[in-house]
Amino acid sequence: MKTRKLGLAALLAASVLGGCGNAPVDTSINSIIRGSLQTIVAAVRPAPERTGPVITRAEVEAAAMPLILIDVPVTGDQATAIVFGTNGNSVTWITLNGVTLTLKEGALFSTRGLGPDLLAATTSGLETALPRRAPARYARDLRYIAGDESIRKDRFFCELANEGGEDRVVLQMRHSTTRMRESCYAMEGGREFTNLYWVGADGMVWDSRQWVSDQAGYIHVQRLHR
Repeated sequence: MKTRKLGLAALLAASVLGGCGNAPVDTSINSIIRGSLQTIVAAVRPAPERTGPVITRAEVEAAAMPLILIDVPVTGDQATAIVFGTNGNSVTWITLNGVTLTLKEGALFSTRGLGPDLLAATTSGLETALPRRAPARYARDLRYIAGDESIRKDRFFCELANEGGEDRVVLQMRHSTTRMRESCYAMEGGREFTNLYWVGADGMVWDSRQWVSDQAGYIHVQRLHR
């Protein structure tokens, strides 16, 4: 990746992750980072049992900055994440413990820190059609680290379908969206996955369920604030 463009949010995340307490910070955002972001990798350090939501709508509005909520059903973990860097239409998001997701027009490109990570995914066909809510067909390559530490490439053939309008509520905020279904099939081995995206009229993906890997399964990504 090219040099990251770090804004206030990224610098703040870096200072918290690095344990540096000398730099001045925005205390309202810092409280969200300290209190809302949870460790995603439960196998390393199980997250404490939650007694309430990871973050509230009031906290989101008070922060007034781009935020996403990441949910990992296979572990039951959730975390909010802030923008760490941008490169063209690629946006990398980071959680408190350094887990990152890179999205291109809302489509998952890569993960780091989940354990069984998605190294990189071909998203060109998807990222072109998704904001326009247009049906499309394309091939996708998903790359992983194999057991011998080589890079394994899995090729899928995918079809993106427009399933019509649907109101979607994301953390108490209702959005008028179009539900898009991405069905992907491997030519060998009978493997398949189905991703769902809820896309606004302006192309914003407000909610999604996206495939990561056989071990991590699907993750849910919700856009809490622009």
